[in-house]
Amino acid sequence: MRVLIAAGGTGGHIFPGLAIASYLKENIPDVQVLWVGGNRDTDAKVLSSHGLQFTSISMQSWPRKFSVKQIGFAWNLTLSFFQIFLVLIRFRPHVVVGMGSYHSFPAVILSYFLGIKSLICEQNVNLSLTNRLLARFASRIAISFPQTKKFLPSSEIDKIYLMGNPIRPEILRTSKEKALRTLGLKQGMFTLLFLGGSQGAHTLNRVGTEIINLLKKEKRLKNIQFIFITGQKDLEWVRECLELAGVPSLVQEYLSQIQYAYAVADLVICRSGATTLAEITGRGLPAILIPYPYATDCHQMENARHLEAQGAAYIISEKDLAAKKLMASILKFLRNRDLLRNMGRKSKQLGRPRATELIISLIQDLGKN
Repeated sequence: MRVLIAAGGTGGHIFPGLAIASYLKENIPDVQVLWVGGNRDTDAKVLSSHGLQFTSISMQSWPRKFSVKQIGFAWNLTLSFFQIFLVLIRFRPHVVVGMGSYHSFPAVILSYFLGIKSLICEQNVNLSLTNRLLARFASRIAISFPQTKKFLPSSEIDKIYLMGNPIRPEILRTSKEKALRTLGLKQGMFTLLFLGGSQGAHTLNRVGTEIINLLKKEKRLKNIQFIFITGQKDLEWVRECLELAGVPSLVQEYLSQIQYAYAVADLVICRSGATTLAEITGRGLPAILIPYPYATDCHQMENARHLEAQGAAYIISEKDLAAKKLMASILKFLRNRDLLRNMGRKSKQLGRPRATELIISLIQDLGKN
């Protein structure tokens, strides 16, 4: 079976696609996987490290406002259709999988007209613009939240499957003991994970370091250790801040083996991108969520509200975020471990650990037909 996966741009689209590609290669005999994405160096680096065959197209993100950029977009869209046409003719996939980024658009449209089966995957509560446009052309639609159905036309209802967001199996399997050894952190300490997503989050880094200084001033740092995933720009000053504070910590620009950070974390402070939420609910981790306020269609806030409504997380909006407020929430969970454990249980109940496996079954069914 030959499967083409179209995704790129951000980790929220790339990592679920990687989970699918890895599962296919490890579990399906004689499968061939080709990845079509953007021309960013970071995309190529991540994909090549996973041994995936990769080709780039010229597709750009959708211009949201009228401007001269639309001329360039129209040209690159036309060029992308031509590039994808050549890829489809040469690779002859049995199934095309679109992960919701704009790279999926020409791949799924052309597969429809060439008679190739396709699956589109939506990671968020709100549909991406790409998936809204592709819904009528896709053979199947996999969604991660039950509320997403209301954003799809009733004419497509028979195509919709509630699957969850694919995550890599190592996210679920890694033990705390192995993770502590690998990361060089201490046993028996309360571990706070500040996670800014695949590209980091300056606001979380700034507030997180302010909290450490406040905790140090109030002599409340005993038995707490920290993990910061900072992104490239903030790495050095965050690392310097934690070294000056003298607290056990791990500071990384990016952690490709994020499963180790999840395995040791007692509480996660993070954005509410769909992949992050799928991973923390898969592990059953309690979280304080600070949704990215400029996400398209406020989709991070919608994702976060779903968890908070079920008691699986606590939201602080970025406009209300201050070091003292976040510190008070952290200390509340430190003092009340029953509250923390209960939030973890609710998180686990929302997790869909079999999402990858179920989506693979759907791809195989499409490939047979």
